[in-house]
Amino acid sequence: MASKPKRIAIIGLDCPVVPLLEKHLADGYLPNIKRLVEGGAFAENCLVPYPTITPPNWITIATGALIGTHGITDFWRQHRPGQSPINANTIQNFDSADVQAETIWEAADKAGKKCIVFNYPVSWPSRMTSGVVVGGAGLTPGEVRTGLPGLQAKFNFCANQVITTGIYPGAIRSEFASAEGWLNLTEPGEEPLELAAKLNFPEAAGEPEPTTWYVLARQSGGDTYDSITLSPNKNLRDAFFTLHVGEWSPKVWTTMNLADGSAREVFFRAKLVELSADAEDFRLFLTALVDMAPLMTHPDLLAKIDSPEGIPVPSMGLVEYSYGTIDLETYVECADLYGTFCAEWATSLLQAVPDWDLFCMHSHPPDFLYHMLMNDIDPATDPDDARRERFWDAHRRIYESQDRMVGRIVEAAGRDTLIVLVSDHGATADGPSFDPFDALVPAGLAAVGRESEGHEVGEGWYGDILKTLGLTGQADASRSKAIPQRVCYVYVNLKGRDPEGIVERADYEQVQQQIVDALLTYVHPKTGTRPAALALTKQDARLLGLYGDRVGDVVYAVYPWFGSQHGNILPTGEWSLGSLRGLLVFNGPGVKKGTRIARTVGLQDVVPTVCHLADLPVPETVDGAIIWQALKDTQAKDKEIAKLQGGLERMQAALARKTRQPWDKHDCA
Repeated sequence: MASKPKRIAIIGLDCPVVPLLEKHLADGYLPNIKRLVEGGAFAENCLVPYPTITPPNWITIATGALIGTHGITDFWRQHRPGQSPINANTIQNFDSADVQAETIWEAADKAGKKCIVFNYPVSWPSRMTSGVVVGGAGLTPGEVRTGLPGLQAKFNFCANQVITTGIYPGAIRSEFASAEGWLNLTEPGEEPLELAAKLNFPEAAGEPEPTTWYVLARQSGGDTYDSITLSPNKNLRDAFFTLHVGEWSPKVWTTMNLADGSAREVFFRAKLVELSADAEDFRLFLTALVDMAPLMTHPDLLAKIDSPEGIPVPSMGLVEYSYGTIDLETYVECADLYGTFCAEWATSLLQAVPDWDLFCMHSHPPDFLYHMLMNDIDPATDPDDARRERFWDAHRRIYESQDRMVGRIVEAAGRDTLIVLVSDHGATADGPSFDPFDALVPAGLAAVGRESEGHEVGEGWYGDILKTLGLTGQADASRSKAIPQRVCYVYVNLKGRDPEGIVERADYEQVQQQIVDALLTYVHPKTGTRPAALALTKQDARLLGLYGDRVGDVVYAVYPWFGSQHGNILPTGEWSLGSLRGLLVFNGPGVKKGTRIARTVGLQDVVPTVCHLADLPVPETVDGAIIWQALKDTQAKDKEIAKLQGGLERMQAALARKTRQPWDKHDCA
């Protein structure tokens, strides 16, 4: 193996809980990740930035900069100057134009290196000259969250759909009737039935033309309906597939029309979740209709992508599972389809750009897994052993899928490649929700206006997350000195800065302290304990790496037994099975084998360490430092220190010459 890596592959997993991952490693379920850990350097205490949430922490990994430096301060972007700092004026933080620091791929691109960035949050649109970027405007390839409020998303072409005879939120509901007018129906069986499904195109990025597809239910023998066929018309020669209960279709490619007259080539898969003997109960789950071209810098590479099976299922089917539209087994299968898609696309991109130098990617299934199932696997929130075992099995299978993805990418990256396996944060089970208004209103610092103004909160998982994070209430700015915003900030409603400001500038620091005191002294009525683990003025929050115009006037955090998995929980949070610390493994040329690094490291240290190992240019705005304990060549550290000492000595000598007084040349008493 070479002493210096020829290439770098940064593989990001969103929200793995490190102690649970290590449990699977010890049980022998994750062979590919185990090889990386045992053959490389594993950071036992990787401290992720605060807030512990997706966009800011992935950008810290990409830039080596603290949050205050790169300016992506939350999942949501702060209000614009001149707007009231209420949550209604925030949007999701996925626009690369808002990043105030240089990424490792931008620095490498300027140096003439070839970079591939796949599904990396906040990487779209590309700011490189020639690098390849795919996705990055949301959490899933094909997804766009940029500019949208709450947790809304758009999808190219549209998100998941369910065709059913039942009543489910957002589903395409219809009923079977006698089949009529079908062409090329050579084996109709007894009393074939048909159902017309008018597609509803959820979260569509464009305006699709009204479209109806047809479901044909048939009996292969006797009087039991046991299969369905989905077709864009009533001609069986054009049918997409035929399925029995529990079966997935192959990948389907089809043309969809938009209202403006244009057409898009999309792909999808489907599963027949339910079909009763009399066809009264029927559910057909369709994954997203996907067109990857709109979020690719080099659409010509589509012809070189070999992806026969994988699908970037939005939220891995989490929303549909929470509504009861799909079952746990289908949810696990959706996560595997997502991991397969990422593996197929990543390996295809590495082959399509054979002289690549830097590859960076992100995969989201662990995060959605914990938002959905963390309470089901943790004894602190679910005392039923048998039930927990069922969900623990699903947990293991999703990790195994991610392990297979990692293995395929590592193999495609080849020898002499530095592999970095890294995450943005971990998670804990849900605790009681803490809404900052509960502390600020009784203290006379805030007044609540109309709930959810400007946001579509909705029911189900998305609505629960917003409520748990305290993001559903809206302050009445005309009567509030303090306005909570996003997951961890409170703004002073300041005259001259905020359009409805009521706090005089002379009282700014006093109100800051009042907010801190109110948060720290509030006791949750049901638990009898304080939710707030920390509350700091903006001036003091610099010690968390939070500073600049995009940070609130007060920063707070809750204990890990409060809140919703992550976000406003400190990076050191540990509770029951949960942990917020990050995953960080280096493996490859120049890295010590079988090393466990005990000291605290940060995600901002990834870029400087990688750049040092691979002789890449360091981004201009880097804040982190080299993790020397991960390096095989310990002499490099000594050389670097000697170099710094030599430079310091030269500076001291120059300073002494510059400050020498005229009489110094005389021997005067």
